[in-house]
Amino acid sequence: MNNSGDPQYQEKLIAIANQLKNHAGCIVLAAHVDPDGDAIGSVLGASRALAALGKKVIPVAVAPRYLEWMPKAGELTPKLEVLPADALLLVLDSAEVTRVDGVPMNQVGIPIINIDHHGSNPRFGDLSLVSPDKAACAAILTDLVAALGVTMTAEIAEPILTGIMTDTGFFRNSNTDAGVMHTAAELLNAGVSLAKINEALSSQPRSFFKLQSEVYATIEYPLEEKMVTAFVNGAMLERLNASWEDVESLVGYIRNAEGTYLACLYKDYGDSVKVSLRSKGGVSAQNIAIACGGGGHVPAAGATINLPFAEARAKLLFEAEKELKRVGIL
Repeated sequence: MNNSGDPQYQEKLIAIANQLKNHAGCIVLAAHVDPDGDAIGSVLGASRALAALGKKVIPVAVAPRYLEWMPKAGELTPKLEVLPADALLLVLDSAEVTRVDGVPMNQVGIPIINIDHHGSNPRFGDLSLVSPDKAACAAILTDLVAALGVTMTAEIAEPILTGIMTDTGFFRNSNTDAGVMHTAAELLNAGVSLAKINEALSSQPRSFFKLQSEVYATIEYPLEEKMVTAFVNGAMLERLNASWEDVESLVGYIRNAEGTYLACLYKDYGDSVKVSLRSKGGVSAQNIAIACGGGGHVPAAGATINLPFAEARAKLLFEAEKELKRVGIL
């Protein structure tokens, strides 16, 4: 279902589908560094659809622990130092060339197709389809599968629906609209088990619950209590035998703090700090992230600030204050 605001959306979609169908060599698929549900779901969904056409595909990605249930054994290739000479590179869900992971982006003679939903995407590649109106890159893939003339099977639909679910916050974020729900219904009609996806994504290791307790103890409410923040560092993880992957979902919990419009989880790596942002009430997490050297979407974004924690925190709060003032909350 095309609910994109781009009048050339269908034309670009067909051009991409035709190039993929007509390409005689292998098709390499890649997404962004630190892949999330949308990145892994898009790579797997597109790869399985192209394989259904008889194409040789090489999906390149490393699924984080909470998504290890999605790929089949050996389905993903962790990294390619050199692309096959006959390759076409399909880049999914990556807003910048520099954030594409696992493949060389400067190999001569390799055509590149860029499909994404980040508005900041500079439209790199020989063909690009960037649709910020889409809630997830995976949502674009539902249209691509149709344009390829491939039947939407449960095997293809499952990773695509997972990508949509994770990028909409399980249909709770402001990017959830009627088009998203219609697409989800079509994917469910293909035979996907929503219960299976929910159970897989909600499963947590035992270390997560101890970590959750410690992270909650760091919660603060800066900027006239219109913002909520929490903090985690390597020492906490080591003490609890936890991993950085255990941290990823915590910003989604603190964003529910009553009376706040912006949530930030600081991940302190020592010489740099990664911030995960969630927003509501018209506040743009994207604006703040971009000002800090990152990117993302209005309700969910992130950035890595290459400063020690105290300085990174000050920079983040400075940009957050500007954004809250812009929308009249402060």
